[in-house]
Amino acid sequence: MTVRIPVVALTILMILLSGTLAAAQTSQNILRDAQGNLPSRAANPADDPKGPVGSLTGRTAGATTAELLSLGSVWQVQECCGWSGTWTRRAGTNTFDARWRHTNGSQAQDVITLQSWNKSTNEIVLKRQNLNGTYKAVVNPAARTLTNGTASWYPAGEKWSARY
Repeated sequence: MTVRIPVVALTILMILLSGTLAAAQTSQNILRDAQGNLPSRAANPADDPKGPVGSLTGRTAGATTAELLSLGSVWQVQECCGWSGTWTRRAGTNTFDARWRHTNGSQAQDVITLQSWNKSTNEIVLKRQNLNGTYKAVVNPAARTLTNGTASWYPAGEKWSARY
């Protein structure tokens, strides 16, 4: 009896392993082309049917320079917590000089950089330099608006919007 249990356990383990190996071999065969070759793993990212993937360097992917510049040169921004501002684009760049005024009279300024525009979702991501924070919003080019905006430093549920 004591010998049977390890033999049965070993037999079950071998059956499971052989099934796993067979499944792995089958999935590799499914991937092979008509000549029996596996696909190259060094595919060109530009060939991705979902579009180009953004880099981690802050460069904008998916939108042309002309499309980015079509987002206007001056944005009138309404932010949370009593702040409103004007973001003015530096000519020919994705950098904005931003100035805000609070309802209590306080003022602030910073530099904002448009980092990305996901053309399939119309989400834009901007970086606020001095706060090292991130703005996100949905752009509507036809209406020339940004809506449903969030910022990494905002209290939960607070939003921002803009017109350009």
